[in-house]
Amino acid sequence: MVEAIRYCLDSNVVSDILRLRPDVIQHMDEALDVGSELYICSIVYYELTRGMKSSKAVKKLKVFHDLYDKSPHLFLDRVSLTAIDKAADIYAELHRGKQIEDNDIYIAAIAMVNGCTLVTSNTRHFGRIADLQIVDWRSEQVSD
Repeated sequence: MVEAIRYCLDSNVVSDILRLRPDVIQHMDEALDVGSELYICSIVYYELTRGMKSSKAVKKLKVFHDLYDKSPHLFLDRVSLTAIDKAADIYAELHRGKQIEDNDIYIAAIAMVNGCTLVTSNTRHFGRIADLQIVDWRSEQVSD
């Protein structure tokens, strides 16, 4: 029996959903069927809206806003410094090796402090962050 999980969706996964990528859509549907929660964090919102606005993808932006409005949200803000402190810890740990972009550190920190598994196709990149639970819906076996 598959159990419900809290998922935080990375930008590439939300883009796959907007493009209706079949394997990702099937994983999303299966997750929702077992009661999993799908979250979109504020950093992902920023990354996607800036790209769609700069490319004038008005229709795609509306579809994204519809999806975002139906999803619970996670934020990186001054009200709760827990995620920001976690991001600083991740940065310090990675600083000893190869660094990753701040936005990705924020996404990972938000997922971690909210008890979420990060859904991303960039597992090699995010896999360097200790204790971050990740899954790739592009490569995971889809059940029939």
